[in-house]
Amino acid sequence: MDCNNYLDARNELEVNNQGTIRIDQNLGEGSTLTGRYSLSAETGFMPGEMPPGGVGTLLPGFGSYNDNFAQQGSLAWTRVLSPTLVNTAAISVSRLAMHRYDQNAYTNDIVSQLNIQGVGFGGQGAFGAPFFNVQGYSPMGDNYSATPMKAWDTIAEGRDTLSWQRRRHAVQFGGSYRKFIWPMWGFFQNRGYYQFTNGFTTDNGTNDGTGSALASFLLGLPAIKQRQAGIPQMQLRQWYADGFVQDSFRVSSTTTIEMGLRYEFMEPLVDISYTNSNLTFEKGTPSAFIGGENGFPKGLKYPNPHNFAPRLGISKAFSDWGVVLHAAYGIFFTPVDMNAWCNQRHNVPYVFPETQQSDNFTPSASILATNLNFGHPVLGQTTVSFTAMDPHAPSQYIEQWSGSVEKSLGHQTTLEVGYLGSHGLHLQRAHLINNAPPGPGPIGPRRPFPKISFVPDTTLPGNVTYTAPASGCPNNQICFPVSTINLLENSAQSWYDAGYVNVRRRFSRGLTFLANYTWAKDLSDAPDFRSPMFESAIPQNNNDLAAERGPACDVRHRFALSAVYAIPAWDRDGLIRAISKDWRLSTVYQVQTGFPFTISVFGDTANSGTVLGENPIRANLTGQPIFTSQMHAAAEWFNRAAFRAPAAYTFGDVGRNSVYGPGMQTLDLAVVRDFGLTERMKLQFRGEFFNALNHTNLGTPDRFINTPQFGTITEATTPGREIQLSARVSF
Repeated sequence: MDCNNYLDARNELEVNNQGTIRIDQNLGEGSTLTGRYSLSAETGFMPGEMPPGGVGTLLPGFGSYNDNFAQQGSLAWTRVLSPTLVNTAAISVSRLAMHRYDQNAYTNDIVSQLNIQGVGFGGQGAFGAPFFNVQGYSPMGDNYSATPMKAWDTIAEGRDTLSWQRRRHAVQFGGSYRKFIWPMWGFFQNRGYYQFTNGFTTDNGTNDGTGSALASFLLGLPAIKQRQAGIPQMQLRQWYADGFVQDSFRVSSTTTIEMGLRYEFMEPLVDISYTNSNLTFEKGTPSAFIGGENGFPKGLKYPNPHNFAPRLGISKAFSDWGVVLHAAYGIFFTPVDMNAWCNQRHNVPYVFPETQQSDNFTPSASILATNLNFGHPVLGQTTVSFTAMDPHAPSQYIEQWSGSVEKSLGHQTTLEVGYLGSHGLHLQRAHLINNAPPGPGPIGPRRPFPKISFVPDTTLPGNVTYTAPASGCPNNQICFPVSTINLLENSAQSWYDAGYVNVRRRFSRGLTFLANYTWAKDLSDAPDFRSPMFESAIPQNNNDLAAERGPACDVRHRFALSAVYAIPAWDRDGLIRAISKDWRLSTVYQVQTGFPFTISVFGDTANSGTVLGENPIRANLTGQPIFTSQMHAAAEWFNRAAFRAPAAYTFGDVGRNSVYGPGMQTLDLAVVRDFGLTERMKLQFRGEFFNALNHTNLGTPDRFINTPQFGTITEATTPGREIQLSARVSF
């Protein structure tokens, strides 16, 4: 599950009480615990995780600009067909245009100034610097992720809902049809991406903690370098539809049962202009295919026609006791990650994502010979990485269940105690199926699939040049050497259990509030591909995926309070009453425990092959306590002596997300006063105080054991106190 989405859902549960499945939930909405769904313009193999001072804190002169423009329009028609029958129809169109480019675009061709060969694709709009990621230092260069990029996505939707009231039944029938149009072009690592570690300059050529990544940088010896030759572009189209039926059955004056069934169908995205490729497997061996050829789907995967989602809820009131019981269960299919199709634009035959990776401690001959340069890309000669998605992947879904007891405490206040659980199945994970076992020496010969072939009878685009490898191809098929193969497969799971207490007070005597405490546990057996938080997005050992089970977005304790208080005026006449009346005070207070993170090693010290920008190798435990009485400070959040770097060419034994970072505490206040100027004109004064206590909320510690900043915290997650004053005239 996506950690950010879990937190969004949890916040809604705690503050707005929308996270639980309640019997009054409209089955036509299809909202799930995974929270909001959005389309991202990011492309490429992996978003990549940077060490402290990552992409978000590039050096001055290498900034990025985002020029986005959104348009939305809708038209709805509600018609009363009879006293018991109402129909609502709606059509809507939304469009989002996005343009992202670098500070050096059109003006500063740094690649040419550095005379680096084989990078710098895209013309003047892609001018800028390569991206240099040096272990222990802030990265240098222009943003490598989807820069420059232009995208225009449009969704046209038609929706209809028929409501029918019949005796004790309130029945709804509904459905919608959507058309998705998504043209886009963008670059990823077109200027080159280079990662430098301390391995080449260590004393003994082992993971002994010596050496300098900066020295490797000055020598021009990257441990890994990557470029993409070509222009990733697409013209994607898709349609999807859903329908539902829901019956709210009032069994008696105190009992209501909610029953429903929802069906969803989503056609895979189809590119109407460009060639896309994917992988198919025969007895475990991968072969590449081109969408629409040889009987393979043009959308690169097969649709899932069996997405039926039942929902059931019950509510029972005990009026004499002032108690209401709620229970519910439902299945919710999660939205498909559209970015998975973006990844397929970064494959041969049109685009060449080339990775050259050396033994982390002994530079390879190609690195020594070429340094930062790349050769001319040729299909069949250039070793490329490949991104794939399972053509037969099952649909991702969440099953949720909840139960709660509500008790009235007088006429205005209600106490609710409840439980919420969920289980995610067939969730997406990244599986690097072509990684080598740990060991010294070149990685390529140790990979399970040094080269892969296109399926028989494949026809390449006419403008693609192919030269067969010197070693030949099986059965004279079209084949090419390959390095990393990143297979996105729907095989992960998640588990979430939470107990909560809510106290609500309706507005009475000038006061209303909602308070919530949640105690939860969140586990998964894979990091989220798009939002890995404080860990790598890929597993450490791709042959032992079971070792990936651990905490996910595991915020164990959280308390939230929102309140509004109308301050009574002083009970006097004249000036004092005029000054003290009509003031309102509102506040939002939040406190929670910290997020988990994974203690890792910067660089591929196991020498097994990985995705550039990812650092999946974990540290080893030494047996010393992780926390002592001297810890939990910015200078040393945990006991650094509790961890050590694993020996060269081995994996670490630290558990995934096994250490927790700092918690968070914020108090926001607002003071509001309304002044009546005339009968129809009003002036409102508003003073807002964000982080009113000026509390320092520490960020996550540096988690890379082989960097100088290991265990320290150099940034805050929230700004200091901010005060905002405003005035508004309403008439």
